[in-house]
Amino acid sequence: MAISQGQASCSVPVTAKGGGGAGDVLAARLRGTPVPAYVLGGHEAGLAVVRSLGRAGIPVVVVTTTPTEHARRSTAVSRTVTAPDPSAHARDYVDVLVRLAATDGPGVVFPTTDEALEAVALYRDDLARHHLVACSADDVARTFLDKSLTSQVAAAAGVDAPGTASPTSEAELDECIRRIGFPCLVKPRESYRYHRAFGVKMKRADDADQLRAAWREADALGLGMLIQELVPGPETAGVNYNVYMVDGEPLVEFTSRKLRLAPADFGYPCAVVTASVPEVVEPGRAIVRGMGIEGFANVEFKQDQRDGRYRLMEVNGRPNMSGQLAVHCGVDFPLLTYRHLVDGELPRPVTYPEGVYWIDEARDPAAVAARWRQGGTTARTGAAPYRGSHVFATFSAADPVPFLSRMRAKLRGR
Repeated sequence: MAISQGQASCSVPVTAKGGGGAGDVLAARLRGTPVPAYVLGGHEAGLAVVRSLGRAGIPVVVVTTTPTEHARRSTAVSRTVTAPDPSAHARDYVDVLVRLAATDGPGVVFPTTDEALEAVALYRDDLARHHLVACSADDVARTFLDKSLTSQVAAAAGVDAPGTASPTSEAELDECIRRIGFPCLVKPRESYRYHRAFGVKMKRADDADQLRAAWREADALGLGMLIQELVPGPETAGVNYNVYMVDGEPLVEFTSRKLRLAPADFGYPCAVVTASVPEVVEPGRAIVRGMGIEGFANVEFKQDQRDGRYRLMEVNGRPNMSGQLAVHCGVDFPLLTYRHLVDGELPRPVTYPEGVYWIDEARDPAAVAARWRQGGTTARTGAAPYRGSHVFATFSAADPVPFLSRMRAKLRGR
């Protein structure tokens, strides 16, 4: 399946909007030179980038902040560097990357977590003097990191999205209730900060008491929250649209459907399958263009069971969790990003098969078992991803240690 057209090459690599200047000078100097990749974050999204680039013979340095980031154990990694928490020490984190240019040479920086992306975007102009940076500048990044801004861009771009309110105090909740109604979702403006505090992406509220309780616990930690209409539909209603944009043109696109989430309904994907979903292509392009993202973006939609329309859930300007699926199917976003930024090579559209599965083997078996106990699945449905053509999030026979490291940490409760 191929759903976009592109050209073969260009003379100057296109950097994310808000870049340019020193970054273009560096790009011209590095053209055609094998340079290292600095992968920021070592969980599932980071591991997919590490393996993609390592397989192509590119030196890979992983920058981690915790010892449980299993990508650091990959045979594709040249070395691992420990950095401070970017959410608390953004400048210090970026300074580590600047020093790497002196010790390991200028390279391509790949943020794979929101907290790393936020820090890099904030200091992108400084960093671009030393590295090629595969993410947007701060003004663009804020539009997808801050979910209240995402809803504003969606409205301006004409992209269907659930009704959203952005209260600034508890006193405004009554008006939000009148506008949004119940059931609704209490969602963070910045996802990773909320997940760190509560271990979930969001909370459902079926009445005013639940809404106020969810608001108060987040507000006590200084976390900005949204009240959003709940889009009804099963977990299989979720869709991913991945794209590589250059000058506002989608050169490579890839779509997939979510099959299982953990926790169910509002969790992270643990089983995904490639599928043609043409309904999300135009709105996906529109929101990415509206935000001004250049390079890679991931857009999540959910099909509303009331009218069958796909509504925007969120946008990510970094590799997504199930990114290994696209790589496995030959749509190698990390490698094409590297070649575009370093060599000026424009990516070509890639045909990929439908019905190929991505499985998070550390979480999916428990998700299947939970649905089985609740009568929500059959043995045939639960086993389908394992019986079909598939790739695992972590396990690889050619590179087994990241999986062993992850499972060891899981058994220890980390």
